[in-house]
Amino acid sequence: MSVTLIEHLPWICALVATLAALELLRRLRLADRERHALSLANNRIALSLDLALSVGRIGNWQYERSETSLIWSDEVYVIHQRDRRRGQPPLQEAIGYYHPDDRVKVSDAVQRSLDHGEDFDFHARIITDAGETREVLVRATCRYGRDGTTVGVLGFIIDLGPAGHAKA
Repeated sequence: MSVTLIEHLPWICALVATLAALELLRRLRLADRERHALSLANNRIALSLDLALSVGRIGNWQYERSETSLIWSDEVYVIHQRDRRRGQPPLQEAIGYYHPDDRVKVSDAVQRSLDHGEDFDFHARIITDAGETREVLVRATCRYGRDGTTVGVLGFIIDLGPAGHAKA
């Protein structure tokens, strides 16, 4: 009795489908391992950046027009000697940390940034929660929405004082 190829077609299709599913599973596992490796690499990069910023006494912050408060990195809290449990400060409270003689300069720079998309860079003094006066350098750039309007500002604050005094 002779067997024709057509009689084995269902088995051949099942075998091909199984092989294709196994290949897809192999590729998914490989992609998952690559994703995990990238995630670990990103975590290492983020930790390295955080370490570098803390050693350099540099904090990063951002303000979104749609939010009421700034977002501060850990180092910004340290520079301001602000207890993290107090939460992220509203914009006006953050400006209130600046020395009274510097507040208008700071407020104007932020307002020009939000209204006209101007980046800023200034030296100023802050008064920490512990009452210390610290000299800082602040640099910021605007973030724009799809329509070209300024939607936020992100920047860095650098503690210019002597090494060692920034750790709270």
